Order: sequence, then C-alpha cells, then structure tokens
Amino acid sequence: MQLPQPFIQEETWIKILPKGLITIPKKIREKLSIKEGDVAQINISRNSIVIKPRESAKYRFFTNKEIKQWVKDDKLPVELAKKAQAIWSDIP
Repeated sequence: MQLPQPFIQEETWIKILPKGLITIPKKIREKLSIKEGDVAQINISRNSIVIKPRESAKYRFFTNKEIKQWVKDDKLPVELAKKAQAIWSDIP
C-alpha cells in the first residue's frame, strides 16, 4: 500500500499588482510543474485563497475541418430559409 505524500507547506510573500494580478514564484511553479499558459482553479477556503494547477484540460481543440463541417451541416435548405425569413420578417 502506497502512503500519501506528506503535505508540503511553503510560505513566501507576494505583492498584489494592479487588477489583482499576482506572480507565483518560480521555485513554486517549478515544484508544481506550472508553465505559462496553464489553467488553474482558484478557491476560497475560510480566509485563504487556494490555487490548484489543473492536471488535464477539460476542453478540447477542434480542427478547421471539423469546424467547416459544422458550418456546412448547420446551413438551412433554401426553401426552409425563405420560410424562416417570412416568419421573422419583422426582426431586424
């Protein structure tokens, strides 16, 4: 049975910049493998702010081919488009 890793607590002071921006110190970013462009989650826990790096993205990228297919599939047939225009002709 594998025992959980011990809780590592590090403390450092940071300055809150305009618009609430902060810089996570390099030593901490390296320890947690946080890189520029990564996404993180921020939570409030009692009177503390907790920032958690996200292991894997909960989104995916789509190819141009997939997007073009959506546009193609989304087009109304000409007759149906005319019918819709007649129904909604009062909408600018």
